[in-house]
Amino acid sequence: MNRIMYRIFEGLMFLSVAGLLTVFHLDLSAETILLKTLASLFFVLTGVCGYVRYKDRRFFSCPVLIALLCSMAGDVLLALDQNQGILFVLGVAGFAGAHVLFSIAFCRICAVTKKDFAWTAVVFIVLVLLLFFGDFDFQGLLPVLIGYAAVISFMMVKALSFWRCRQGQKTFSLLIMVGGVLFLLSDLVLLFWMFGVQKQEWVQWANWILYYSAQGCLAGALSAGHSRLTIFE
Repeated sequence: MNRIMYRIFEGLMFLSVAGLLTVFHLDLSAETILLKTLASLFFVLTGVCGYVRYKDRRFFSCPVLIALLCSMAGDVLLALDQNQGILFVLGVAGFAGAHVLFSIAFCRICAVTKKDFAWTAVVFIVLVLLLFFGDFDFQGLLPVLIGYAAVISFMMVKALSFWRCRQGQKTFSLLIMVGGVLFLLSDLVLLFWMFGVQKQEWVQWANWILYYSAQGCLAGALSAGHSRLTIFE
């Protein structure tokens, strides 16, 4: 039953995203906020299905589910923000908290190695260079974005580390890896949408498609594979 509900909620999420793209194109602000909130609610409900289904995996699924809730809060706050003010900062904090929780969950399955820290440093440096040399107007928010870049760099690298932890849980690991990469890509696109000098509608569309695909993968991972997860030290 939970597997069926999981598929229904994921389907409703992507249906909401399709509606979101449409109302955004039509410049309907209230409807955009509503559909963005609904799409986020559906990826949370997708995660709930996995949390309920596999009781033995809650050491992993609990932080992921809370991360999904933090992401939903971030979505709503960014949707309500009009001028990159306090709502934007709170929204970024929500997503940063989500990435910390995702990272904690990932580390409980796939232990941290020196390579993880090395690759995190590489990704972080690339992101910082983009922030400093890209054509952006940060409106005084550069320190906030640098801190966020550090958090998401580790989360993405830790997600990709599931390549070495995939034995016996390939679908689960693949969803984590794809979700982590798509999340970073969505944030890069969002950077250009929110702070780029020249904004085009397709940039926001790309951000939402990448973002909700990422959340769909991470939430779907809670229902993927067997009831017991293999822990790699």
